[in-house]
Amino acid sequence: MHAAISEKTAPEVQSLGDRRVWSLEEAQALHDAPFNDLLFQAQTVHRQNFDPNKVQLSRLLSIKTGGCPEDCGYCSQSAHHESGLKASKLMEVRRVIAEATKARDAGATRYCMGAAWRNPKGRDMDAVVAMVEGVKALGMETCMTLGMLDLGQAQRLKEAGLDYYNHN
Repeated sequence: MHAAISEKTAPEVQSLGDRRVWSLEEAQALHDAPFNDLLFQAQTVHRQNFDPNKVQLSRLLSIKTGGCPEDCGYCSQSAHHESGLKASKLMEVRRVIAEATKARDAGATRYCMGAAWRNPKGRDMDAVVAMVEGVKALGMETCMTLGMLDLGQAQRLKEAGLDYYNHN
């Protein structure tokens, strides 16, 4: 059966390219395609858009560690698991910028900041926005993972210049 799927889906998968909107049929073709066909196509698309022999150096900083109220079984940041992590408060903006400066000086071009909480509280947003603005001022791309955002929080981060957002 995999041979039949491969013969049928490989051309469909090859024609998909770099996309943001997918039909149900296209998503099904990706799901059904053999893993090695997908891996090959991913490398092909990557080579069409980027130097295949370069990597981007990024640095990740936990700006608020441990004590998350969520119970994600895979995550060591959850307060529900004995991971040995001691919960910390949100890091001070000046410390985040100092760490980002070290990362930039070591060759990183993207700086990612993650916080262990379900969602940022209103009282934390001014500091989080200042972190984004400070890292952007260093000439770096910014990335954050802060849990669930409401529309206003997402808009503030966008206006501050946040480049990428990740939600586990």
